[in-house]
Order: sequence, then C-alpha cells, then structure tokens
Amino acid sequence: MVAVTIVMATSSVLFFKSDWQQSKYLLRWPSFSWLKLLMFVGLAIVSSILVGISTDYLNSHLFKATMDYGNIYKPYSYGNCLMVLLMAVCPAVFEELAYRGYLIQKLSAVVDQKEAMYISSILFFLVHFSIASFYWMLPFALILGYIRIKENTLWYGILIHFFFNLTVCVSEIWNINFSELFS
Repeated sequence: MVAVTIVMATSSVLFFKSDWQQSKYLLRWPSFSWLKLLMFVGLAIVSSILVGISTDYLNSHLFKATMDYGNIYKPYSYGNCLMVLLMAVCPAVFEELAYRGYLIQKLSAVVDQKEAMYISSILFFLVHFSIASFYWMLPFALILGYIRIKENTLWYGILIHFFFNLTVCVSEIWNINFSELFS
C-alpha cells in the first residue's frame, strides 16, 4: 500500500510540475474565505458520515460484509498515524493535484471546463476500482471539480477531500459506528 502511494504521489507531482507555468496558479487562493472554508469542511464531515452510514447499510444488507480499514494498520506501531497519512493526507493532496489540477487543466485545452470536469470525475471514480462506491464517489468528484473550476484553486478541494477521508480515519481509530449511533 505504501509503494502504491509513493508511485501515485510521485506521478501526480511530476505531471503537475510538467506544466508548472499553468499549474502554479492553482496553488494560489485568490478569494479565500474562512466562512466558505468552514462550510466546505462541515459539509465534507457530514457527507462522510452519511456515506459511511449508507455504505455500512449496503455492505451489511446486500453483501453481508463489513468494512474495517483500521485493521489494515493495527499491526504497525504507528498504525493510526500511518492510516491518516495514507488514507487522508496523501489522497487529498496527490489526487487533487492529479485530477482537479493537472487533468482538468490539460483537458480544458481540448474541451470546455464542464466537460473536463466530467471526464476527470469519471476517471477519478474508475481509478478507485469500486462499483459499490459509484453512488457517492462520482458525485463527490463532480463537486470537487466544480469547486476547483469555480474557485480557481486546489486548496478548497484538498481540504474537503482531507476532512472527508479524515472522518473515516477518526471513526476507525475511535471505533465509532455512525450507523449504530443514528439507528
């Protein structure tokens, strides 16, 4: 898993850097707003909880299975830190650089921004290899793409993606089952 993350991170940075003159503008934050950031982060956390509840329901009722990401990292002495790094930090930074940064930028030279957003979102979904996640992952990618285009920065998307994934990590670390809390 670490090797895959290293390859993904390296390729994302190399692609993003390959067109640095265009890409560097996406790392600015031209219209930063604390209120907007707090709203996006709050929406990411609530969405992650709702996705977790619905995914737990679908997994238990359709597939008769449960998902426990935390068990993958428990054997390691710094398992919780490793989980947060590999599941929250790295995907947020490097997937946003790749899909909402490099890919939308390059596709926008060939198609309009809306089509670039759709194409990058579909590719984002396909790379995750999870048909069961279709109901939430594609809309999530579309929202991140829309925010990236509307705000002309990657920072909101990186933070939304981070807090969405961090919510899953925290629920695993503290053994919180949101399905049981709300049923």
